Amino acid sequence: MQSTSNYLWMMSDLLGQGATANVYRGRHKKTGDLYAVKVFNNLSFLRPLDVQMREFEVLKKLNHKNIVKLFAVEEESNTRHKVLVMEYCPCGSLYTVLEEPTNAYGLPEDEFLIVLQDVVAGMNHLREYGIVHRDIKPGNIMRVIGEDGRSVYKLTDFGAARELEDDEQFVSLYGTEEYLHPDMYERAVLRKDHQKKYGATVDLWSIGVTFYHAATGCLPFKPFEGPRKNKEVMWVLSNTLQIHTFDLGLGDITMPISCSLSKGLQSLLTPVLANILEADQEKCWGFDQFFAETSDILHRIVVYVFSLQQATLHHIYIHTYNTANLFQELLFRRTNITPSHQDFLYEGQRLVLDPNRQFSSMEQEVTLLVQRVYKLLEQLPQKIVPMTSGGIKPQAYLSPNTLVEMTLGMKKLKEEMEGVVKELVENNLFLESSITVLIRGVIILKMK
Repeated sequence: MQSTSNYLWMMSDLLGQGATANVYRGRHKKTGDLYAVKVFNNLSFLRPLDVQMREFEVLKKLNHKNIVKLFAVEEESNTRHKVLVMEYCPCGSLYTVLEEPTNAYGLPEDEFLIVLQDVVAGMNHLREYGIVHRDIKPGNIMRVIGEDGRSVYKLTDFGAARELEDDEQFVSLYGTEEYLHPDMYERAVLRKDHQKKYGATVDLWSIGVTFYHAATGCLPFKPFEGPRKNKEVMWVLSNTLQIHTFDLGLGDITMPISCSLSKGLQSLLTPVLANILEADQEKCWGFDQFFAETSDILHRIVVYVFSLQQATLHHIYIHTYNTANLFQELLFRRTNITPSHQDFLYEGQRLVLDPNRQFSSMEQEVTLLVQRVYKLLEQLPQKIVPMTSGGIKPQAYLSPNTLVEMTLGMKKLKEEMEGVVKELVENNLFLESSITVLIRGVIILKMK
């Protein structure tokens, strides 16, 4: 057992091991609360003092829900070496999640969007302080469960991090082989001498590989024998083949057929990957454009459309301020059914779209229509046959005033119901021509 003045940990409670430090599960001596304690090894002390202190200084500046929080810097009781006391993440890392058999072909769409949102938010906080991480990978993205039961992902391990503005460069080498920018891979792994310098955008390459890994369950560039068994081929793949795989000017960009993300999300994500998995640092996007494009994806809503002709469920990503006309055009790209031949049902009702109206108003109108129909249907049995605690019993004796009141009420109700019945008949005729199951919250598409 080891300890500081306020924390203690067992050497057997190892959470992770790196080149310069080990991370243990520790507890606060008074409260018993769990923490992650980072203990540096002898190799770490061979680094220059300013490099050793860099992680402490970086973490002290950061305070964001998508970055693992630093609680204290204390000295180990025996060695007097500094240790970091950080937020404990009991659910492991993104790498742990991707290693689960159910995620062999990538994360489910909802979970991937959480990863996208949280990593982008964490990176945006780093760039606000002019910090480059230099070792982004699934193993350095921790996972916890939030109060709402959803995953929350947090960037961790700032041992390689340093301050670096967008227009500055560095020459030192950090990172993990599979997620390294090709220029850094060539020098660090292949030991080839060159005079290239690296900017903050090397983080974007690592983010691109990480997102691709999360979306597909595999690396974008991987030799048949494996990335660490054929390093020359690995470098060739990452340095040149991405032009053919992702270049927007050379045809469609596609994920592997096994990818579980919808085509709607893939069509938005792949241009982002194309422009950050760019070996030429002059052509690679900067952070401003990366944040703008990912924000555009994250601020869209998803509309689920089931196509009867194709028996497929489509995910249409659209902004609430977009018009129904654009929605139908996006649907045409997914289904090849022209807008003039698109016919919709929503919640059992025929849905007529005004091409020039904003999409956000459509669901509100449909919901009001459904509520009106249900309200009228609920009124019918209450007016005709009153309900008592003993069951349904018709009243045997009614006063003249009651009979007149009931007659007038039923006449009014009859007029209202005739309109409802007419709508229901139209919908029944529509449904009879297409065998389908209406799924709540899903728009049904039928070709006219």
